[in-house]
Amino acid sequence: MCSSSRWPAACGGGGGGDGEVGADLAAAGEEVYRSRGCNVCHTVSGQSSIGPTWKGIYGQEVQLDDGRTVTVDEAYLERSIREPDAERVEGFSATMPRLDLSDAEVASVIAYIRSLR
Repeated sequence: MCSSSRWPAACGGGGGGDGEVGADLAAAGEEVYRSRGCNVCHTVSGQSSIGPTWKGIYGQEVQLDDGRTVTVDEAYLERSIREPDAERVEGFSATMPRLDLSDAEVASVIAYIRSLR
């Protein structure tokens, strides 16, 4: 995702210290997580719920319901947010609603997920 020029702040460009920009973006993502209802199905505690937990998932390999394995990276997360049923993690059968998030909201949610180590 950060290969795109659509999100210079999300990728660490556009002034200010990179850590500061990343922290601000992650904080905005936490707000989207709460305000758009992501927290109804996804926890940040490490415990799975209706959907996979977001804690520690970034960079992990997950098995999909079609048997393939993918790495949870920015591209996978963006695709999962925009097309929730395209690549569903095995063991989670609930259909995630399309939230029609803006590019900035998607970038902030991904930054938040990355921050949850």
